[in-house]
Amino acid sequence: MEKQIVIKTVGAGEPREAVIHPGTTSRDLLDALGLSHNLMLTQDPAGTPFGIDEVLWNRVENGQKLYAAPPMEVGKK
Repeated sequence: MEKQIVIKTVGAGEPREAVIHPGTTSRDLLDALGLSHNLMLTQDPAGTPFGIDEVLWNRVENGQKLYAAPPMEVGKK
């Protein structure tokens, strides 16, 4: 079993396709794409990020687009 997804890295080039399997975590996907663990994966650009060790299989659909973005600090300093 596998799901094909698309990863758009915010502020970077073209979206990249990836394949995930049951048990694939955010960390696994970032590693497979050669992306930094400092990036967060989300379902939409302003969405709640997946945890670095969160399993993606039940959280994403085949063909879905995910976003890889650096964490943003929210609030006043």
